Amino acid sequence: MKAVFSHPILHVGVKIAGALLASLSVALFVLIWLTGQAPHKELYKLLGTLAEFSAIAGGGMWLVRHAFMQGKKRNIRWQHDLKEAFLFFRKHHTLFGYLALFLVISHGTYFFLHHDDKMGRVYSGIGAFVALLLVSTLGYVLQRFNKGKQGRSYKKLHQWAALLFGGALAVHLLM
Repeated sequence: MKAVFSHPILHVGVKIAGALLASLSVALFVLIWLTGQAPHKELYKLLGTLAEFSAIAGGGMWLVRHAFMQGKKRNIRWQHDLKEAFLFFRKHHTLFGYLALFLVISHGTYFFLHHDDKMGRVYSGIGAFVALLLVSTLGYVLQRFNKGKQGRSYKKLHQWAALLFGGALAVHLLM
């Protein structure tokens, strides 16, 4: 497993895929504002699905870290594989977060402008977007001021905001 998560080609591939998806998201965001057309509903649904996967990958770091800590306490033989997975998610955590934000902005803009009488989904999407914006803002602040007690408090706030976003996303997906 170590050879998979620490392989340089995987890291380059993740960065290239992230850059391409972010570029696609921005291009579609500009397209929807310039043309105002609504025939690409499936494409914007796909952006929402990709945003969901990116958010799960960003949150996966927290889950893998806790699994690694439990494996370390219990001396499980595959704890080194969990460590490699954690290091992979930690390295790309910021990329996954910003990618989720860009994809959600494009997805949400389309469905906000072209909602088909599904106001519950629109409102739950706005709530999930606000929660993701809070997570992103706290993550940015945490990245800038990651020292001492202040950094730890921002980290806790970032984690609580991520839990809030997870709940809002679950409500949005279940509507």
